[in-house]
Amino acid sequence: MDSQANSDSRLSFPFSKGIFFRLNLLLIVSLLTVCAPSEQSNLGVKDFEGISLEGENIRISDIAADRIALNVYGPNCLPCIKEIPVLNYLNAELKKTPHIKLYMIVDPDIFFDNPEALSTEQKMKEAAVLMKEEVKKFGIQLPVLIMKPPFKVDRTEGLVTGTPETLLFKTKPLILYYNFIGPISEESDPNKIPKNMKVIFFKRMAGQS
Repeated sequence: MDSQANSDSRLSFPFSKGIFFRLNLLLIVSLLTVCAPSEQSNLGVKDFEGISLEGENIRISDIAADRIALNVYGPNCLPCIKEIPVLNYLNAELKKTPHIKLYMIVDPDIFFDNPEALSTEQKMKEAAVLMKEEVKKFGIQLPVLIMKPPFKVDRTEGLVTGTPETLLFKTKPLILYYNFIGPISEESDPNKIPKNMKVIFFKRMAGQS
């Protein structure tokens, strides 16, 4: 089943003066298609949990970190695949900042044409096998979680309406405060990724100074 590509775009930004205004304006233009601010705690995020590809059950609200970033991935999603070099770079960078954790998460339903015909256990198990193939094929270096209900990628309703999307959370309590709609960046040159404005913006929003 094809993944759902994100096309929404929203961004609000405070203005400042002088050179900072010009820099912020440039940043707004470059990021308009990828970001959406939010500050919500009533979207069921406290119930988010998944199983790692190693079989460990992980509840998002129990992760020991001040900030958590969840990148929503889907198979057959070209922007998701193009984003992987940037995600691998961010994974390595954020490891230097222990209070920030980055995970790739997957809705198991999007692997199947008729997910309703399978039990949750079957979907979780088969999706893990298929996701391991994705990891190997595309060189994904992030820790991956196969998500349990109630998490769901849904075009018409819910927190995540397509892939890719990256959710940023504050913890204690777990609150969604920003979401990047679409790929953070599709830059693939390892020499250019650290200088990419979208990547720099993401790191700042994630809490890495």
